[in-house]
Parts: sequence; structure tokens; C-alpha cells
Amino acid sequence: MKEKSFMLGIPLEEKDILNPNDVLDRLKGAEGIEIRTSFLEDGKMVVQADVLGDTYTMEAWPEEFTVPEFYRVQHIFPDLDFKALKTAKCVLVTSMEFGDDPLASYHAQLKLLDAMLPDKLGVLDDSSEKILSPMWVSLQAASQIHPSPNYIFTVQAVGGEDGRVWLHTHGLSRCGITELEIIDSNANTYQSHYHVISNLASRLLEMERLEPKAPLFLGRLSNRVDLVVTLVPWKEAVSLYDNNMLGGLNDRQEGHNGDTSCIFVYKNERAFKKGKYQPVSIHDKLLAENPLYWLSNEETDRMKALAAERISYMTRAWKDGNVQILIKVGLQVDPQYRDETNEREHIWFELLDLCEDGTHFEARLTQEPYYIAGLHEGATGRYGFEEITDWLIFAPEYRISPDDVYLMEAFPTAYNDELN
Repeated sequence: MKEKSFMLGIPLEEKDILNPNDVLDRLKGAEGIEIRTSFLEDGKMVVQADVLGDTYTMEAWPEEFTVPEFYRVQHIFPDLDFKALKTAKCVLVTSMEFGDDPLASYHAQLKLLDAMLPDKLGVLDDSSEKILSPMWVSLQAASQIHPSPNYIFTVQAVGGEDGRVWLHTHGLSRCGITELEIIDSNANTYQSHYHVISNLASRLLEMERLEPKAPLFLGRLSNRVDLVVTLVPWKEAVSLYDNNMLGGLNDRQEGHNGDTSCIFVYKNERAFKKGKYQPVSIHDKLLAENPLYWLSNEETDRMKALAAERISYMTRAWKDGNVQILIKVGLQVDPQYRDETNEREHIWFELLDLCEDGTHFEARLTQEPYYIAGLHEGATGRYGFEEITDWLIFAPEYRISPDDVYLMEAFPTAYNDELN
């Protein structure tokens, strides 16, 4: 069963959220939102609206609130703005049930909240326990491209005195998906385990459902070893461990005892057929050696669309100078490797120059391809903007991806030392 999604807007001025008619008027005037019904009920605004091709019902109301210390700060804030955010005492709460598409639903809630409260210090995604930049929220609300799946959830790492680390997610339950855990991590391995849990969460957001004990190919650990994961309900999983260990049975009295599953792996096909799943830690050595995680065509297309939508930020940074830029290009793989799930290899190039025609660039390959025999690290070439699937700007103070262009708006003189 889906839990409702809660997002909280922190107003620049408290008066902006106290009059419900003012809040509703702002929403009714917003582009891309069509209000079907709106009314007040028990002090709450109830709105049914068409957003991004679907219909949602949202409740909203002002409430006293203090930002919890453990919330993850997802974005970078100016110091004064963050101090004001941390001391704020009042928020506009929005509550909404997601539809069938989690990313579209998340995007829709951001658009509705941004329309209700355009002037804000920040947004608290209460369901995933994240603090979001107001500028990022406004840019995302105006975008035609859904946000990254990583925004739906947060992976928290809880450490124990014995060096153990318990990883678990928050935010997936609003999508009707089991929360995820790895309970056998430690201080040396939790970062590579984080990538396992994060990549699996993103994959599950695109799937109908992964049944318990069913295998899922998540990536490639080496040329010979695949990463095949499975989900085990927490009650069965904790029975394999000491009750008193971090994340064990005794840690489940007040929380993490609902719809949550632990991640295990099948070492090979024989292990799957025998139902012999093992801890993720059996792959720790290979997980530390830059494994290749599988990306769906849908996610690759989303990243490519966002990179294209915000390409002007990349070209602007290059023309301003004093930056290094990497560009990911999707190139067709050799025929013997080609199939419906592996048509292009997405590989990183260093930008050398922008061509005068405004649609091409020259770049140097920074890595050795897996599936293109005739192309090698260090090779230079000319490529079209339409082949770009991602890009990264390495500025003096920040690394800026298409998702991070809010930094160029929030800190217009900080991303490049030469800007005035």
C-alpha cells in the first residue's frame, strides 16, 4: 500500500502561506497546471489538478515545523539563506498520493508546491528526509524532463560502535515499493554498498514489481562476474543475524518493521536454482573496482533529454573559460555486441573545442570502450550535439551536471573565477 508523499515549503515570508485564498490564487494562475476543483476543508486546501498529463489530488496547509537535524542537505545553499531555513518555524505542508508513474508524480508535486509558494527558502521532502534548494525546485518545476530517480529516495547509513553500518532507504514506500536495506556493511564497504542499494532503488522505480527471491541483473562486476541481486523480506533476513546486531531484530521495535526488504545476491545461476542467496559482501573486492551498473533505456533517454534541455549552461561555461568539461557520448557498439538492450555505449570525452556551426564539438576520449574495438582512450574526434547523453562542468569550486545548473544561478560568480 502506498504511503502519501509529503513535501514542505519554507516561505521567504510567513504571511505568504497564512491566507489560503492567496495560495490558491497563485496556483490557479500557474502555467501547465489546470485546476479541476479546489476548496477548504477543516483548515486544509484540497485541490484536484491536471499536471503533466495526469490528475492528482493534493492537500495543503500551514503548520509550525522545525527542520530536523538528520535531514540530508541535497543541495548547496548560500550561508545566510541556509541559516534562515534552519531557524524557520512555519511551513506549507503538501500531501499527495502518487500515481502509477513515480517520477511523474514527484515532478507534479514539485510543480504544484512551486506554484503555491514561488518565494521560498527551501523545500523539505519529508518522505525522503531531504532538504532541496528553492532554485533547484523552481528550475525542475519549469522543466519538461522528470527529475532523477535518486530524488525519490534517500539512503541513510547508520553506524555502530563495532564498525558495522546499516544502510536503509526512505521514500520508496510512497511509490508502493518496498524500502531497501543492506545490514551487513561496515566502515570500509558501505560506500560501494551504497551504490548497490541506490542503483537497485532506481531500477525498481521503473518496474512493475520484483518478487521476493527473484533474480535481477544489476550490473557487471568484471568480464566474468555479473551482479545479480534479490530481495529478502526483513523478517527472514534478520533471522540470519544476531538479534542484537545493528539492524537486527532488536532494532525493529519502533521502526523499519513495515514493508522493507534486505538485498542479497546470487553468486551464479546454480546458486539461484538452489535458492542459495548470499550477502552482498561476498562481492566486496569487485565492488570496490569500479563496477558497471546497468541503466535502462528510459533512464538513458531521460538523462539525454535533460542534457539537451540545459545544453546552453554547458556552452556558456565553456565560453566563459577556466573550466574543464566532460561530455558523455552515445556511440553505436560493434555488431557482435549489439542487441535491443545494448545498442550504444555511453562513454566520456574531454571537450577540446566548440565548433563554429554551434551543433558540433571536438573532444578526446578519456576511457577505453568495452564494445567498440576501433576506438581507444586518447582518440580525438568531432561529434554532434545530438549524440550527447550527459555532460559535467568542472569549475574551480563546483562540479556541475545538468541537474546542478541551479548552482550557476544561485552562485553566478562562484562557478567561475573569471566571472564578474
